[in-house]
Amino acid sequence: MFTDKLIKTARELVSNFKSVHPELGIASTLGRDFQVPTSVNRNLEQILRSIDQGADKGELVPRIIEQLVQTSPVEKGAAGGATNFFWGPSSGPRQKWTNQIANQVVEPLQLFYPRSLNDSADKQSIATILSRALTTGCAVKAAGSGHSYSDVATTPDFLINTHGFCRVASEHSPITGQLSPSALRSPLPLSLGPLSWSTYEPEKHHALIEMEAGITIHDLNQALEQRNLGLMNMGGYDGQTIIGATSTSTHGSGTTLPPFPDMVRSLVLATTGRWNGTTIGGKEPTDGVYFYRIEPKDGITDPAKYQDPLVQLIQDDDCFYSAICSMGCFGVIYSVVFEVMQMYWLEETRTETTLDKLMSDLQPDTGTPGHFPKVLQNTRNYEVIIHPYPMKDGKVIDMDPGAPPETYYPYFLCLVTQRNIVPKPDTITGSSGHRNFIAQLLSLFKLSFELVVALLNKFPGLVPFAVTESMGSLVDASYINKSFDIYNLGLNQDAGFAAEVGFSLQDDAGNYTPQYFKLAIDRIHQIGQRARQQGEQYQTSPFSLRFVKASGANLSMMNGRNTAMIEMDMLTGTYAGPEVMYRYETSMYSLGGRPHWGLDFDCITGNNDLLQKMYPKLDNWLGVYRQFNVLGTFNSSFTARVGFTVFE
Repeated sequence: MFTDKLIKTARELVSNFKSVHPELGIASTLGRDFQVPTSVNRNLEQILRSIDQGADKGELVPRIIEQLVQTSPVEKGAAGGATNFFWGPSSGPRQKWTNQIANQVVEPLQLFYPRSLNDSADKQSIATILSRALTTGCAVKAAGSGHSYSDVATTPDFLINTHGFCRVASEHSPITGQLSPSALRSPLPLSLGPLSWSTYEPEKHHALIEMEAGITIHDLNQALEQRNLGLMNMGGYDGQTIIGATSTSTHGSGTTLPPFPDMVRSLVLATTGRWNGTTIGGKEPTDGVYFYRIEPKDGITDPAKYQDPLVQLIQDDDCFYSAICSMGCFGVIYSVVFEVMQMYWLEETRTETTLDKLMSDLQPDTGTPGHFPKVLQNTRNYEVIIHPYPMKDGKVIDMDPGAPPETYYPYFLCLVTQRNIVPKPDTITGSSGHRNFIAQLLSLFKLSFELVVALLNKFPGLVPFAVTESMGSLVDASYINKSFDIYNLGLNQDAGFAAEVGFSLQDDAGNYTPQYFKLAIDRIHQIGQRARQQGEQYQTSPFSLRFVKASGANLSMMNGRNTAMIEMDMLTGTYAGPEVMYRYETSMYSLGGRPHWGLDFDCITGNNDLLQKMYPKLDNWLGVYRQFNVLGTFNSSFTARVGFTVFE
């Protein structure tokens, strides 16, 4: 009976199949509609043809099941009978969402895939989702590419996949609420197409560009290149959405370069809370869903010329500097305006050194402004990876806890990466090789990722030697390419994970000091040795040190202070990896460390006024949060964990 019912289900899907997209169709069976990939429909047709030709039904049942599980149920009534309806990839009820390393898994009431802010033809527009949330009392959260390892992007209710709204503003294909150059008071040109300058001076030639917030950094870079533009800085991964990177204060390295939020000049927010300050233009909603363009008090838009019929303009410092790093807690950010620069080329060098020489190079120079050492002043992007274990004569050294940490600095291998802007070359020079630790490790072993992890878990004593070999192989004298190709390290999406914590680079007088990141490095090495000696638990990757300019964003890890960010990496699947990360992260709070909102394993909480101590502007941020989230629409496990949720 089950076999016959299964075959009947497959027949109904095939006979009712209606293509709505080159790779997807809609079909009905068992009283509801299903998304059916085109490839599944073809495979089912072949299986059913075999059955009709006399093949054994029982033997074909596993193949039918294999195809049926690739379909997805469509919410009842969503298609509205329209044959051109496209629900979107992996959306609807009874869906599972996971982040990249699958340590965050949710099965929300609905997984939505909006493609617009409020287009009536989009049955899953952001406005529709928020209106439905108000009607049903459900919470809403927007997620990007799942690159955060914390619960910052999860909800059990209405989860939004932001990849559907991903267009760059243009003259011929405007996005909703798109700014017009005539409405700006900023002297920077607004790119609605390619821009050109008479000279190649990237640091001098800046511009503005507007885009929908779900676009990935990779796709944005492609669009920027076509317009002769480039991001001012990047991290090492381009698979994140632009708003995912911004909302968690993702960063690159360079003491003159702040994190992503500080590239934002304007953003459009869809929310369910009313701003109680001054607004300009737009309209008050009838369904409780508000659209706001948020800028600082002296923002790029001329309020006297702002006339958008839908989106209300807010120009308020507290609102803006809270919204640009808001972790999805204020609503759904639909679009952003970034300040960018003329497209540029970088030269990268990677050199081997030891921790004693590195720390010597990073000592304050009292003869320079801010006391920054020359290596940081003369290098646009300066970053380091540091071996977790001291090595001498082919052996791991057991450090004496009572000895000064500096005793062992000569035995810690380091790799320094430096990048500077260079003129456009006639051809790409140098060989990029493998430019991240994990790819190099796989290359050295000539094994699959799974086998490498299995080997290191089975024989953990090999870890320090594998790290040494891979770091040494990353040395490169000179590599020149387009900025985004240099920044993007080709990170394996799910092959590694990390915790990251930021430390002040400033002393009480506001001058540069290495004091705090030095203490953090020493503590990481001590914790690593204790885990190795007491439980054979190893850190399977070096950790990194990057330098970031202070941020104006109220809850950025870099808020109010130049910052050294230390990222502690690990191969996915490493034995006791999460336990090692927990020790690292929680031991850093007493050193003044601020954990990265996305690279945190749900360790940080609101207990003991911890966030209040970390963030002087927390109350400013909470004041804005309580306006936009007055109804609790954007409550989540994250807001509860860190103490933002107001329980009534």
